Amino acid sequence: MPTTTSNQEMITTTCGRQLDLRMTELVIERSNSLFSYNIHKLKTGEYVIAEKFYANPFNNRYILLNDEQIELLKNL
Repeated sequence: MPTTTSNQEMITTTCGRQLDLRMTELVIERSNSLFSYNIHKLKTGEYVIAEKFYANPFNNRYILLNDEQIELLKNL
């Protein structure tokens, strides 16, 4: 079962929307020694893909997707 993150950070998505990841539902969490790749579900039903690079945090990306876009990704 997905859990709520305790992450207290404000992020800006690639489309410019500012969000607080504190109360998101962590759906997928993957990481290695170079980066982490997480998917968070917002209360609005949208999803944020968070790519965090440990060596260079300026390359971090936060991509906002809605249900329709998630379904399209499943079919790729």
